[in-house]
Amino acid sequence: MIWIWKYVDDLIGKGLELSVLMELIGYWALWQIPMCLPLSILLSSIMTFGKLAESSELTAIKSLGISLQRSMFSLIVFNTMIAVGAFFFSNHVLPFTALRMQTMINDITQKKPELNIPEGVFYNGMENYTIRIEKKYGDKTMKGVMLFDHRKDDNSSFIIADSGKIETVENGKFMKFSLYKGHAFKEDRNAENVPVSKPRPFLRSSFGEHIIYIDMSAYALQQSDGSMFKGSSQMLNLKQLEYVIDSLKKEVLVRRGNLTKELNEYYYFPKDSLLKTDTIQPYAMNKEIMTMIAKDNREKVIQEAQLSARSAQGYPNRSYTFEEDRVDSRYRYEIEWHKKYTLSVACLLLFFIGAPFGAIVRKGGLGWPVVFAILLFLVYYVLAIIGEKLGKKGSMDVAFGMWMSSLVLAPVGVFLIYKATRDSKLFSRPAFFNRFTSLANFLKKKDS
Repeated sequence: MIWIWKYVDDLIGKGLELSVLMELIGYWALWQIPMCLPLSILLSSIMTFGKLAESSELTAIKSLGISLQRSMFSLIVFNTMIAVGAFFFSNHVLPFTALRMQTMINDITQKKPELNIPEGVFYNGMENYTIRIEKKYGDKTMKGVMLFDHRKDDNSSFIIADSGKIETVENGKFMKFSLYKGHAFKEDRNAENVPVSKPRPFLRSSFGEHIIYIDMSAYALQQSDGSMFKGSSQMLNLKQLEYVIDSLKKEVLVRRGNLTKELNEYYYFPKDSLLKTDTIQPYAMNKEIMTMIAKDNREKVIQEAQLSARSAQGYPNRSYTFEEDRVDSRYRYEIEWHKKYTLSVACLLLFFIGAPFGAIVRKGGLGWPVVFAILLFLVYYVLAIIGEKLGKKGSMDVAFGMWMSSLVLAPVGVFLIYKATRDSKLFSRPAFFNRFTSLANFLKKKDS
């Protein structure tokens, strides 16, 4: 739930309903599935085959002539189904989840804080009103109420009452403010023979009960359709991502073509007929040309040439900035495209690592297998993050960066399956002890 603390300032004091908070947490839980699913498969496969090996059930299975690969076949089929489901989840559910979650966070951020009128201070949290109360009680009644009306952008109208009560009506759309035994004061704007600079008289009226309705729509959670976020890379499926990537590539190619065309048209000059030469010359100062220009116009010609040169230099720089921005955007969309597949492959890859490892270590439960699973997943996750960061910066090919973690761990899975098939004691204590003994004997013979 560390994610909650990131937005705790936006959640506290907004008066959000429990259903809204539960919906937001539900979207967050769905968003964490790509991280939790591969880890859970790795952990469960280690614990399952570790327990089978620990209780000698794998030995009994092999004694019947059933190989390890054949005993894993049903689980391979099951994990393949999970991988296919993970692909469809990543392609269809995750974009919707990201859109709804980002939209809700934005709506909550824009929502005004819940009204909480303190005692003994002037509170201006209500739109168009300032209120001060001496004492408030648990039944929403108040004592000693002073209310200023700012709807006319001045303080010419205010109310003083002995007591009051606040309640919401029409499902919270309006707040009903009931005031009892008080006086209403209003500046007489129509008073005659009173200079503008002089104080004007106040009109005073008494009341036994006075009711004010305040619109509370601004304090309610306004749910938007999320259209402002629909172009984000995390909120598109494969088809939409491919369309955007292709569009970005075409924009860059069109920009390059326009750059060449406009530079040739506006900033490049062919051979000058005045020089009587066949060589193509760029626009530059030349002594022979300057002698043909009147002395009074030479400075103006030089200034225009400098201006043209600066403009010719600035246009490619602007085009480079435009292209760099489009390329960076393309990298982000390509990363999301590869993520649709890496989740499915990770589910299968980590199963083929966890199952043979559990058969080798012959330990089930929540001990050593859990430690190994977490360490191995951290290696996978760190490699994936490094590849994604380098891909976003363009320091590494996006495809290689996104598949780097799978390429690194794939040989580990092949090695473990090979060792498990041969009943290797790779991770047993005697095996480690024998290796260290052999190494010590080798070093001793080398020294002698």
